[in-house]
Amino acid sequence: MIEHLEDEMSLWILLEYRHAGIIVGEHDMLWFTNVPRRYHRILSKYGKVHERSILDLVPQDKIVILDPQADKPLTYSDLQGRYIVIGGILGDYPPRGRTRELLSSRAPRAIKRNIGDGQYSIDGAVYYVMYLWRHKSMEGFKYVDGVKIDTPHGHILLPFRYPLVNDRPLVAPGLREYLLSRRIPDNILKELTR
Repeated sequence: MIEHLEDEMSLWILLEYRHAGIIVGEHDMLWFTNVPRRYHRILSKYGKVHERSILDLVPQDKIVILDPQADKPLTYSDLQGRYIVIGGILGDYPPRGRTRELLSSRAPRAIKRNIGDGQYSIDGAVYYVMYLWRHKSMEGFKYVDGVKIDTPHGHILLPFRYPLVNDRPLVAPGLREYLLSRRIPDNILKELTR
């Protein structure tokens, strides 16, 4: 589950949500919750979409919230029979604890877990959870802290933790182009608006 917690739905966050749907690969396994109705058509291509919060849809004792400030790490046994909730927040650097402020604090009976000491992108957190689900452990999982995108005028640093897939950082398709030109590739735009 991704609980949308931003005030708006930026192109950046749409690219990460789209990528999360591709990573999960099964429409019914990914829910987008707390999503304004005007975005339901777009996101319904990648998962189930709900206007209400996950906290209104399922009992809190069936929820595990991924919170970077949680004391314990996520384990495979945490995934059994529970809804794993990732905060739909574009990260700040340094982190400001917005997952706790906007989500964890509203769910006192939910389990809170971290996925290490780094701050992942939304789609990176989804990849982490799916890796754990598919492999039953994090053995062999690799990541990199920070991704540098070169531009004609210097570089853009994304100071977050990204999973490594085939020794390359897993960055949402189209995000590099968006950061360089404030436009997303035409094929992704067509897919989103179709």
